[in-house]
Amino acid sequence: MTPEGTGRSPQAEDRAQRPSVVERVTQILDAFQQSPDRLLLEDVTAITSLPRSTAFRLMTQLVELGWLDHDARGYRLGARAIGMSARTHDHGGLRSMAARMLNRLHLQTRAVVHLAVLEGGMLYYLDKVGGPVLDSIPSNVGTRVPADTTPMGRAMLAVLSPERVDALVASTADIPRRAPLDMIDLHRRLGACRQRGGVDIVRAGGPNKRIVALGAPVHGPDGLLASIGVSCSDGQIVPEHVAPMLLSAAQRLTTDLGGTVGGRSLRLAEETA
Repeated sequence: MTPEGTGRSPQAEDRAQRPSVVERVTQILDAFQQSPDRLLLEDVTAITSLPRSTAFRLMTQLVELGWLDHDARGYRLGARAIGMSARTHDHGGLRSMAARMLNRLHLQTRAVVHLAVLEGGMLYYLDKVGGPVLDSIPSNVGTRVPADTTPMGRAMLAVLSPERVDALVASTADIPRRAPLDMIDLHRRLGACRQRGGVDIVRAGGPNKRIVALGAPVHGPDGLLASIGVSCSDGQIVPEHVAPMLLSAAQRLTTDLGGTVGGRSLRLAEETA
């Protein structure tokens, strides 16, 4: 007897309710698009709710085909996925205009320098310059992270109205974060960022927080356009020394892009991530 007179066996009904291979692969790739760093197999199964054996089998095939990379630290998006992502966004002009400034800032600070834009509530990495220290910061060009979780993202959010910030952050609230989302704390940080002329700072603190990072907004003719950031994992940069360099670079790039922004004095209040 088939269930409810459908003419299909229970086994057929079960197969019909299972996600297709395409759906499962999409779930896996979406997990990486929404994550700030490499993921372990266990992370992927937690995000996608796929069985461990299924996720492992599909991810192994994705590695073989170039959609994912795998090393001792876990999995991340591969060159094929990053290339596809880059082709869907026309930021070539911005990257070209910013290239010289990013390299100059890297030479000044000896730190890793990033360029990113805001896409909805997500920060999208466009470029990364670092020379010999490039791999010391776990970020990847072509990936996205919730904007509220990074100095570069917060530097851009600080330009927007509180209502706009709330709407953008709400759109990403279900994406995993290292710490629980606290909107009161976020708006406090954005206020401090505005008081510093637009620079957001994460200071090293504790054994598991070795990265010092700063971000500043870049404006175009129509307003907020991007952000640039400086990051260091060995504690060798002092935010008070680097912040004026970063802000100057962001303002010069803004001028090169035909944008304007009201001048504010740079005041560096103490802030620990």
